[in-house]
Amino acid sequence: MKTHLITTISLLLTGICFAAVTTEVVTVQLGPKSFRDGDAIRIDSVESTSSNLEIGDQVIVRGKYRLDSQDDARLALFLTQTEGDGSEETDPDQIVAAKRGWHDFTASITIKHKGYLHLTFYDNSTGSPFGGVYFGTPDQISGDAPVSVDHYKTGR
Repeated sequence: MKTHLITTISLLLTGICFAAVTTEVVTVQLGPKSFRDGDAIRIDSVESTSSNLEIGDQVIVRGKYRLDSQDDARLALFLTQTEGDGSEETDPDQIVAAKRGWHDFTASITIKHKGYLHLTFYDNSTGSPFGGVYFGTPDQISGDAPVSVDHYKTGR
């Protein structure tokens, strides 16, 4: 009896721990973008726990990047905050080790603040951004103007 109870509890806990988060495909619109010659980021799909891309949503972005301007970099999925102090912990799933050429990528983020999502290349040596693209729902992109492409010259 005790063994049966322990087995049942273990199975229930395993089910809870490995329960998949339900996501849906979200239609996004591109916002400001800027790239060095030869570099590019293509977003193929965005999935989220809601179609609003707002606080609390888990977002998964899949696509392809081309890095030609240097041998390697970091490709990061970040959020430029419009409210808050700008600081935020970075989850390892937000960063992709990018290398020269065309490559597939998957990056994910949990939105913790109001702001604008972007995929950005960062120099491995300096940490400086050097190109990327903002994206969001059509309402987000057509509403208040997202951060300008000057962001790629001044920081995250």
